[in-house]
Amino acid sequence: MTTITEAPTELSSFFDVPEFDPVTYESYADLVYASSRSRERFGELLGEYRQRVAWGDGDPLKLAVGLLILGDFVEALEWFSKAPDRVYRRYYTGKANLGLRRFGDARAEFQRAAAKGWDAFEIDMLCAAAHVAEGKLAAAEKLVKEHAADGQDRGEWYFLCGLLEEQRGSRAAAIEQYEKALMLCPDHVQAMFRCAWLYDIRGDDEEATELYQRLALQPRAHVHALINLAVVYEDLGRFDEASVCLRRVLKAYPNHARARLFAKDVDSAREMVIDDSSEQQAETRNRLLETPVSEFELSVRGRNCLKKMQIHTLGDLLRLTEAELLSYKNFGETSLNEIKALLAKKSLRLGQPPEEIDTAALEQAVAKPPAPVGSEAVLAKSVSELELSVRARRCLQRLNIVTVGNLVQCNEVDLLATRNFGVTSLNEIKSRLAELGLQLTTKR
Repeated sequence: MTTITEAPTELSSFFDVPEFDPVTYESYADLVYASSRSRERFGELLGEYRQRVAWGDGDPLKLAVGLLILGDFVEALEWFSKAPDRVYRRYYTGKANLGLRRFGDARAEFQRAAAKGWDAFEIDMLCAAAHVAEGKLAAAEKLVKEHAADGQDRGEWYFLCGLLEEQRGSRAAAIEQYEKALMLCPDHVQAMFRCAWLYDIRGDDEEATELYQRLALQPRAHVHALINLAVVYEDLGRFDEASVCLRRVLKAYPNHARARLFAKDVDSAREMVIDDSSEQQAETRNRLLETPVSEFELSVRGRNCLKKMQIHTLGDLLRLTEAELLSYKNFGETSLNEIKALLAKKSLRLGQPPEEIDTAALEQAVAKPPAPVGSEAVLAKSVSELELSVRARRCLQRLNIVTVGNLVQCNEVDLLATRNFGVTSLNEIKSRLAELGLQLTTKR
């Protein structure tokens, strides 16, 4: 077997390689996916080589491996069947079948490769992964247990342990296994992505982002990792970095529909973000100023006085001065002092201009509606346990909503006023709450 010790620099040298061991295969795959032009050029070279093979002046195995790199699994299998029955043919035929999700055929080919001398541990781990993909956990677990002794120092073994734990629903245990795999094999792409994704849905944003960033450094970065990282960057307002991730996807896959649409959204958001912070504060301030004064803890006398004066919202109240309030009939010093004391606790004052109001202080000034009747244990649950989408979860984080109890105190209008929070996320949250027998408040 011949192994290229240095990464290839010319695609044309692919056809001069005597044998394609995994290291050589990965080196050329990195080179092919360096850009969309590289892929196009490699496709052209394969087209020319296909003619040579058809004329009997070429190696069907090389053509098949090239097609496998491009993801053309069906044609790759056709040419593999015409290649001499060697160990590499069986191994890569198994890979092509995996690409087509023909798991039984893949395992059969891998086992034939093992019979011809391929590493038995690697073959068993590939077969175990195929079993997991089919949902045959008992068969996968049997293979993994057979290598409990010789797998302790190999990252792939821990990766399979992690897959099994994840399929059983033990996410914390799965993360632990993936982390062990990464300690032994820091560039294990699959372990890195699965671990990052589990951190992501659990709400461990820093850990998830670090792993996504490591994946982004790979020559052939995981497409889903780049897109997930772009989502993280967009939610943090780091639109330039989000755009870089998406452009990398489109560079290798120009017709990737999801990346193309997301890139347009990011570009639009980047153009609109100039005054986004101040505009967002203004929107929040205006919304909170519309809060009814009936939600404040006032005495019956003070509440009735404000009602008679047609003072309905917090904004109506703050626009008035002490003198203006006292000029109203039946409004005395007692009611005035009560209102002043209440506002002072919230760092507010009568006659305060809107632009001088601190949004955070105003948030504190708004009385929260009472929590709905329900199980205390349910209301105390973390919103991360609702298994919401990344976008919905990040919007709740922005609003400092930590528990289900916090969430049910919100209304639809408040949620929809949050940046990047749309009807889809709203319906998702309402559905999750309905499963718990709860709903958003209707009080505003």
